[in-house]
Amino acid sequence: MRMIKRLFKLLLLLFVLAIVAGGIYVWITIDDAPTITTAQLKEKANPEGEQIYIKSADIPQRYRQAVVSTEDATFETNNGINSDGVKALIESNIKAAFGQGVGRGGSSITQQLVKLTAFKNDAEPTPKRKIQELYLAYHLNQVYPKNQIFEFYVNKIYEGYNRYGAETISQFYYQKPLKALSLDQQATIAGLGQSPAIYNLYTNPSTVKERRNIVLLSMFNNGEISESQYTQATKTDIQHGLVKPN
Repeated sequence: MRMIKRLFKLLLLLFVLAIVAGGIYVWITIDDAPTITTAQLKEKANPEGEQIYIKSADIPQRYRQAVVSTEDATFETNNGINSDGVKALIESNIKAAFGQGVGRGGSSITQQLVKLTAFKNDAEPTPKRKIQELYLAYHLNQVYPKNQIFEFYVNKIYEGYNRYGAETISQFYYQKPLKALSLDQQATIAGLGQSPAIYNLYTNPSTVKERRNIVLLSMFNNGEISESQYTQATKTDIQHGLVKPN
């Protein structure tokens, strides 16, 4: 019995020391986090890329609904962090530690903005970078209103063809401003940034159509569009209104 008590006390001590060590590591990591300025949030990831900057007031509500429904359904109310994504990250990393897959989790729109701004050159999300990303996303949410954060994000996304931002790729593909696009076209633009090399309207229209329909389904499931709007939009030719390249 005495041996069991000693073992239990030792395990408890190790547990407490692990928590303290973890807390110190997180504190040091956060203290070492980079500073993000407004200028950095507005700038392109690649200085040589093309960007037509769109202000928050000119971003169509339907496009915003498409992006939020697909990428971060809690964006309008969260604190900059996708809690479900953090849970998925922890669970997947535990599995990865035992050789079951690769650790990953869903990021909020604010977290993605942080990655595109402060960690754009980091190939792998190390524990240090992930902690700093979460801290900076929370911090940005305290400093900027949601409309401003969304504005930064939609102008920062790489959309292919060395173009950054939703307005830029809208002008490229359709020769129209984002606000002039139809529901199906805005849903198409909303889905491109996840993988612009794959979601290319000229070379992979069928793949883009699948992605567009996922965006539309997310909008329908979130109550942003009606069933008839969803059905009509998914039936529309994916290259509807597309301007052929010169």
